[in-house]
Parts: sequence; structure tokens; C-alpha cells
Amino acid sequence: MVKRIGSKAWRVRVADDGSIVALGIRADAGKEYEILLSAVDSTPLVTDLLNEMVRTHRGKPPRSFSADAGPNHAKSVPVQPLSTTIDHSGERPVLILDFGGTVLKVAIDPAQLRQDLSAS
Repeated sequence: MVKRIGSKAWRVRVADDGSIVALGIRADAGKEYEILLSAVDSTPLVTDLLNEMVRTHRGKPPRSFSADAGPNHAKSVPVQPLSTTIDHSGERPVLILDFGGTVLKVAIDPAQLRQDLSAS
């Protein structure tokens, strides 16, 4: 699968056994980088990337997209995890999304989640 946005392109390949995902990124300068993710090391990499995004955008207003861009684009569809669980063992509940080899853990604020869900 190749996803192209402007002059940037992302290429994703998954092995037949689902154990390796290759993410190819082509930069504006034409250089191409390939990142190999396996079921073992993909979660920390994804978590680190998302934590860095949160750190960078903390304090900034939420990003808005035009009517046919980003999440509003006609071809933008939500990803459906294989399983969803909630871990209550820590201070805050953690939503655990399993995408088949990549597990994403998201700390949630139940009051904020209820408020956001009731608004929609």
C-alpha cells in the first residue's frame, strides 16, 4: 500500500506471517527511508513517536482540517483494532488497542471521555 500526501509518500508492506511491517518514507528531497517494525519493537517505536507528537503539540490549539483534508477526507477511514481492553491496575485507566502485533496503550480520563462522547 502506498499513501501519498502532496510530495510525501508512505509505503507499507506486511509479511505473510504478519510479523514484520516495513514502513517506507520518501522525503521532499527525494531520499527514501525504510523503517522495519516487528511485533517486538513496534510498540515502543509507535509510543515514542506519539509521545513526541503530544509533547510538541501540548499547549497549542487543536489542529483544524478543511472539509476534504486529513480525517475529513473521503478516503480517511478509522482503523479497527483486533481487540480492545481497559487496564485499571494503575492510577488512570489505560485503553489497550491490539492491532495484531502492535499494541497501543492510551491513558484516558474517564470524565473527559464521557464529556466528549455526550457531545457527539
